[in-house]
Amino acid sequence: MALFEYFPNYIWNLSVAMALESGAKIGEIVDMCQPIRDAAAGGADAGTAQFMAQWVAQAEKLIELADEDEAQGRGFSASDKLERAALYLLVAERMQAHGSSGRTETYARALASFERSTRLGNLNRERVEVLLPVGSMPALFTRARGDGGPRPPVV
Repeated sequence: MALFEYFPNYIWNLSVAMALESGAKIGEIVDMCQPIRDAAAGGADAGTAQFMAQWVAQAEKLIELADEDEAQGRGFSASDKLERAALYLLVAERMQAHGSSGRTETYARALASFERSTRLGNLNRERVEVLLPVGSMPALFTRARGDGGPRPPVV
């Protein structure tokens, strides 16, 4: 299986592939990536600030559209847009070097968008921390529906 190659470097392509497999819209991907395609030619680290700016800008557009949907009582539609906004913010954040300007704020905005998406879409999921022998691991917990009988969790 080959990786979809929009950019001339593997790391940027991997981010695009991750986004597409996680629910991104191809038209939004093209809108975000077209202006920065040449920046990727400089290598894996070149242009990452431009990458972040484009992906954050698209997320902000979606958040604005979700605000309009929510004001009109369209929670499901708002939730869908916020889900993609959170995804784009996470992809933008993960492309940045540790300690990069705006990275922490972008991650916080992604989590807030995801939480708002869950609430507005009335989605059956909860963000949890799974305790490990050292530290913890973030996860999503989806409660099983049914008659109330035993339903073991799947990790």
